[in-house]
Amino acid sequence: MATRKVRYKNHATPQEQTLPGGRWYLDSDSGRKLTGDAVVTDMAEAGVLVEDVAITTVTTSLGTSKDFVYIKNTGTGGIEALISLTTDTAAEYVIALADGEAFASKVSNSATIRVITASGATTIEHFTET
Repeated sequence: MATRKVRYKNHATPQEQTLPGGRWYLDSDSGRKLTGDAVVTDMAEAGVLVEDVAITTVTTSLGTSKDFVYIKNTGTGGIEALISLTTDTAAEYVIALADGEAFASKVSNSATIRVITASGATTIEHFTET
């Protein structure tokens, strides 16, 4: 069976404000990186980057039985894309992506990937892999 590896890296520079209205400083977590690999072995459903997907207040499902997900909010209107990665049908949207932000991670293959907005519409691009 063929193996294909999806490699992803995330990096953030956390900051903290010690006094309200004061200066911002690098906090104690600065320099930490989240990196990882998602190894997939099922070539029957090779992932494809899908662009310009319209997202509204109606739930959009990006699939089930996926091992890896990448989602980027490509909108420019200030509308957040809300993401759920749960098996529960009463999905809780716990990840919010502002314009230009992205999320990538290896996920449980029992999760259902859902995207919605609280109000208005935006666009996303996404990549999922089995």
